[in-house]
Amino acid sequence: MVLEFTIVERDEAGRNRRTLVGQNQVCLYPLRNSWHLTYSAKISVQADSGNNAGHQHVADFLAKVFLPSGYPKSVTTGFGVGDPSATATHALLLTVVQDVFGRFTTILGAYALGSSLVPEAKSYRFLADVLNDTAVILDTFSPLLISPSFPLRVRGLRIGTLCMSASCRALCGIVGGGSKAAITLHFATPINGVGDVGDLNAKDSSKETVLALLGILLGTFLVPHINGPRLTYSALFLLVILHLLINYVAVCGLELRTLNRQRAGQAWNLYRLSNGNKAPSPTEVSRIDNVLGRPDAFRDDSGRIIGRCTIGSHFSDVFHERFPSRLLQIFAQERYMLWYDHQCLCLRPGHEEQDVRGDPIHLHIVLKENYSGTDQLKAWCHAADLCRTLALSTRKTTKTEDKLHGALDLIVATLESSSRDFPSFFKHLHDAGWNIDDIAIMAGAPKAVLIGVEPRDEYDGENKKFR
Repeated sequence: MVLEFTIVERDEAGRNRRTLVGQNQVCLYPLRNSWHLTYSAKISVQADSGNNAGHQHVADFLAKVFLPSGYPKSVTTGFGVGDPSATATHALLLTVVQDVFGRFTTILGAYALGSSLVPEAKSYRFLADVLNDTAVILDTFSPLLISPSFPLRVRGLRIGTLCMSASCRALCGIVGGGSKAAITLHFATPINGVGDVGDLNAKDSSKETVLALLGILLGTFLVPHINGPRLTYSALFLLVILHLLINYVAVCGLELRTLNRQRAGQAWNLYRLSNGNKAPSPTEVSRIDNVLGRPDAFRDDSGRIIGRCTIGSHFSDVFHERFPSRLLQIFAQERYMLWYDHQCLCLRPGHEEQDVRGDPIHLHIVLKENYSGTDQLKAWCHAADLCRTLALSTRKTTKTEDKLHGALDLIVATLESSSRDFPSFFKHLHDAGWNIDDIAIMAGAPKAVLIGVEPRDEYDGENKKFR
């Protein structure tokens, strides 16, 4: 016979739940050829939910969304405010330190990266996503750094991590804002028609708002089902990888019509491969554009780096001990001079002129006064020809001595070929849809420009200046 009793249990939120087992009830149910008599208990459930059950259900749902599973038993004392001994002053100081780090990073980042954001818009747009996700990961892991289970006990480690997170967010704002402005300008200046930058920005903000709302709603429904550290961090890294992968694909799909260093080198190489018949379109170049590659590097058909070039170098940084005076004569009609890095040169016994070691090599472009974007593009194509010529000749030889080439001879030979083909290449670029009025080969201003040469008269000591 079943007695009347009450079963009390506690749920994950710490509330008591009572199950009342009442008086016996007689139940008859058929069993083969006879009736079976059983006793069953009447059960009724009661919960300590107060008078307003509807509000309690809403509170339970919010608790599951914003609080850990089993709260408050599943967390240590002081959850929500960090260290229980922390005060409002400590929290304020931490906020100030983070803000200071973020502002200093903004100043330094704008100085170091400001001029590179427009030419390398695709790379920096993806870098902004990487920095933002890095800041999210650092913020998420920062509470673990002060937990008793963390093996490394370093004083101030969590504060340093939070400051690093603030710096990442500041850099994200710089590179994201600058690169987004360049991309917006690209979409607002179509080849056929007239765009509106203001309207494009407004509509873009609307789309971002809708996506943010969808993300909030999706997170609201997913968070209650993610319990435990392992599942939480697994979901975090999965979403971060998915976010970066989607943005990488989106950035690679951009068909920018402005020529930077990498796109100019690729377009010149494809033009050479077509025997000067046509220049590639922005769509063709975007398919091989390497978002994560070095912008100053030249590559062969297999993707191997065969050289790199620095544009806008200082004359005194390029020429250390020896300067071939014939170089002034070679580039007398050009608004630039091209030469090798001193580490790529050597002097063989019995030879007066310098030789170039095998690839990959490092080149420097020294610009002259009143240079233009076209001059930058021509200098870059010349450098690309030199690297390619040296790589092909080095590949055909096996002896070490045969891999040394006359530095000036290579300069002269490649200057003649590039100067002959450049006008046709420039015209084909315009026909292929490139924006040749806004060439961004060099990021920012050069370190220095050549404004003239002042030879010294050995007889009367008079300086004669000519340009």
